[in-house]
Amino acid sequence: MSQARFVALLGLMGVGKTTVGRELARRLHWPLSDSDEQLEARTGQTARELKLRLGADALHELEAEHLLSTLAAGGPAVVCAAASVVDREDCRDALCAPGVLTVWLEASPAALARRFASDPHRPSYGPDPADFLAAQLLVREARFGSVARLTLDAAAASPARLADDVIAELRGRAG
Repeated sequence: MSQARFVALLGLMGVGKTTVGRELARRLHWPLSDSDEQLEARTGQTARELKLRLGADALHELEAEHLLSTLAAGGPAVVCAAASVVDREDCRDALCAPGVLTVWLEASPAALARRFASDPHRPSYGPDPADFLAAQLLVREARFGSVARLTLDAAAASPARLADDVIAELRGRAG
């Protein structure tokens, strides 16, 4: 379908990376490598539990290891990456490498906060998820934009439509 060996989905917590990733992996017949699922399989703990036990920095290190090891494996795969990976230069470089279509799924912090509060696997970062997510967007927006080859409004489209858009981009790149 294209020269891309990986589709890497990025965005803030709650944006729907896993849901879109599952749909995309199913349609492409590619394996899914989801950061949260891989961390839980590897450690027996959710991202929330890891943050509480080890701290945010150690959690982010594990999230970066997931991305880098998955992209080094040769593919193909749909990768649902943790938002924190864009904070590291080596991860940003890997996301910009040939063969990687990096997709930024965007949504407002207010929209994401509604999802964020009801999901027990997500780490807690304070009493108001909307404030936390707005602060994260402020820090990471330029980094997401610097690595994204495709940006999609996740609040305005269904997971199926978002997968359609990614597949159309892959076909367009294939010529």
